[in-house]
Amino acid sequence: MKEQIITAIDIGTTKFFGLVGLARETGIEVIASEVIKTEDDWIKDGRIGYMDGVVSGLVELLDSLKKQSKEEIKWITVGIGGGHILGKVYSKKIEIQPKGRVINEGDVQTLEREIKNTILNEISGNRDILYIIPQEFTIDDNPISVGKEPYGMYGNTLEMRAHVLTGEINPIKNIKECARMAGVRLSPEIYPYSWAVAESVLTEDEKKSGCLVIDFGKSTTDIVLYSEGKIILTESLKVGSFHIDYDLATKYRTTYEFAEELKKKYAWCDYIKRFTNGRKDDIKMVEIINPKGKILKRVSNEEISKIVYWRIQYIFEDLLLKNRLMKTGYFPTRISEVVISGGGAKLKGIVRLAEDIFQLPTRIGIPQRLVNLDKFQKPEFSAGIGLLLLASKTIKIDEEFFLYRIKRWFRRWLY
Repeated sequence: MKEQIITAIDIGTTKFFGLVGLARETGIEVIASEVIKTEDDWIKDGRIGYMDGVVSGLVELLDSLKKQSKEEIKWITVGIGGGHILGKVYSKKIEIQPKGRVINEGDVQTLEREIKNTILNEISGNRDILYIIPQEFTIDDNPISVGKEPYGMYGNTLEMRAHVLTGEINPIKNIKECARMAGVRLSPEIYPYSWAVAESVLTEDEKKSGCLVIDFGKSTTDIVLYSEGKIILTESLKVGSFHIDYDLATKYRTTYEFAEELKKKYAWCDYIKRFTNGRKDDIKMVEIINPKGKILKRVSNEEISKIVYWRIQYIFEDLLLKNRLMKTGYFPTRISEVVISGGGAKLKGIVRLAEDIFQLPTRIGIPQRLVNLDKFQKPEFSAGIGLLLLASKTIKIDEEFFLYRIKRWFRRWLY
């Protein structure tokens, strides 16, 4: 692989985070990085809320990245969430005709078409298929090695399991338009934020042993579930840590900004174990201030923690565990750990609460795979770093596929 410039941008609710990397065979050298704060109305619920604001933010970010890297940036890789991304596993089986012949590319393409048609019949007109990722093939009801193709083998039937990702069309079009107005183009691959986070915080062994990754962001919660190295479930929920701010602001009739400060400074997510098991020395009184700066009353950090606990329990237990994860048939028996990343992962006691809810070892996901990014080795930067890593993989895959097609053409021409 020749050296190539790749640019990844995490278009988040509170910040835009950009990285420019020089991709080589030996890895990625980051040659530029920048973070800018966003205005409140730019991104709403993980989607574009104000296009002019997003464009101005992208222009500012790209200008800084260009100056640092001394490179022209034409293409960018971005993530997608926004509460409308959904990926599930589908399977399809076909008869090989005539029976017992060699399986070829056409058979796999037939399976992909049938899976695609099945999904297009299920989804509404405002959604589209983003990825069909073959995971496993079965010949005559006997699975072949995971990740291997069935070409050249003999069979009567062929079955394929694939992870299929769908998303709404218009939010993606809005991102593309903002990029165009900012003077760049989107790379063809747009990755779910949960995939990007997983790429930056997980090892391949963790994916094989089974792992749930939760990207707990400001406006959305994005998840990806791995088992035996395969993606079982991808989803984006339109609820995040901002909803804790909303709960506190509504309860105490204060601003979202002050509510966020209460959450960060005084809340403990593991409310039950911390405050109901005799640790009364942890209780402190906090002054509640209204939008005009007037002190309204004093409340305990125990009460604040209870409100935070209720919201996170609702997200992790009611929305994720009961309504999504348990229905896959893989959770928790084929999963070994939970990893939480994103800005919401910094809340005090969130690991302890997650372990109680999921009944699995839990850790905070911190990106570690790029060595010269010490100041960004924090949960809130996992998605941006993961996008850069995924973009570098795509370059290698595209080059390998191009060489494969050239070799196959020459073989046909020669013989």
